[in-house]
Amino acid sequence: MNQGTPTVNQKHSVKVNNGSGVLIQPMSTTYAYVLTAKHCLKVDKDDLTSNFISKHELFSFDGKEIPVLDVICHDTRDIAILIVGQKSECELMINSDSLVVNDQVFLCGYPDDRRGTSQEYSAFIYNFTYMSGEFAVLSPEAAGVGYSNVSGFSGGGIFTLDREDKPVLLCGIETKMDGDPDRECHGNISAIPISEFEKLIADPKNLYLEQPLAPLLPLHLSSFEHLRDFSFDVIQGWIEDDKLNFLKDRLRDISTNEIQVNLSPSEVFKEFKECLRVYNRPSNELRSRELWVALMELLTISILIDKPKIVDAAYVDNIMHSRRLIYIGVKETWQQHVSDIFKGKLNRFNENGIIVVKTLCSPQRNVSFSKVGIKKLVKNIARPPSDRRAITNINSNLSKIHSIVDITALHAECIESKEDVFENHTDLFDFDDKKEAELRMLLAKEYGAYLTVKDIVDVT
Repeated sequence: MNQGTPTVNQKHSVKVNNGSGVLIQPMSTTYAYVLTAKHCLKVDKDDLTSNFISKHELFSFDGKEIPVLDVICHDTRDIAILIVGQKSECELMINSDSLVVNDQVFLCGYPDDRRGTSQEYSAFIYNFTYMSGEFAVLSPEAAGVGYSNVSGFSGGGIFTLDREDKPVLLCGIETKMDGDPDRECHGNISAIPISEFEKLIADPKNLYLEQPLAPLLPLHLSSFEHLRDFSFDVIQGWIEDDKLNFLKDRLRDISTNEIQVNLSPSEVFKEFKECLRVYNRPSNELRSRELWVALMELLTISILIDKPKIVDAAYVDNIMHSRRLIYIGVKETWQQHVSDIFKGKLNRFNENGIIVVKTLCSPQRNVSFSKVGIKKLVKNIARPPSDRRAITNINSNLSKIHSIVDITALHAECIESKEDVFENHTDLFDFDDKKEAELRMLLAKEYGAYLTVKDIVDVT
């Protein structure tokens, strides 16, 4: 499995002494974590109270040594976190949803029987079986997987399978064989859910450089600056692409200079995640970079349209009431997931509000759907066997929503197809304060045609 392009699982799997671990970048610009089992750090792996190994040996999937900066361990449980240097290229996210019976996952790591070979990394498919106290018990998909095959996987990651439209997520860390391997040969393993590592990180007594530990949130949630280069990344170019790039940079400047001053994505996440949560969608989508890029774009456009005196949490709250972002992380149209939009209750959403949708699909032809078009789309999902609560939510949401706007199609309409509108205001060598003010007005006019909410007010 070391041949060819490494998988997400492999790139984040590391050797930890005689065991394994998972390299993950938390919301820190200075360090990363390796999550592992505490016994992998001990002189006697069968005794968690024994001394630590004097020098921990960590190696990445490509054989590079990883220096250890600090070690954080649970007092009594088989949980450990090694602090290492920042790994900004690591974009692994954790699974926020509980596994259900028969969910398939990968156990990844460096088993003993492969150490010293040309292919040290290995992976087995396991099925989640049940929770035994604080441990998740998993059984091997293949027959004949026993202790000799799994030894050395301790501390290795439990990952969701790599399937289309579903990112690879870290669910937990393997800690031991389930049961007594001398008497039982079922091959079951026990794993510690990732939520237990989150608790260890959140424990106020655990510090690094006298500061609280960074949470297991993606780095892009720490600052809008990390999202800047991914925003307004329109697909079609202009005849004069340098002018298009100039326009995109001006929009990105608004994002970083006017939004970032008083807000960070993590603060918005904490305050408004229930507004961003979409019915029947996995929780990990709330941490997706694509969602936060779309939200930053929506805030930037709203600033142009509304001209608020200050962009703070109160203003974002106002936007959530009137222009609600719905993110569905699939390579399909939002119309194919219309039930996800309407069957859940749109809390804190004003009458006559606008839904702004983002999927991973290419731009559609229609930028906006009016209430008439929306009713045609949802009439089938409101029929039996929909439950009564879903029907109530559908009718309530229909009464509130003025229109649905596809943000990818919106950019295509307002930027890609409007070179003639902006060409006199996007020349680097002929741009001053007057041209900038006029450019902002032009952008507000183009986007405002679809996103103006009549009753929006300046909350300041």
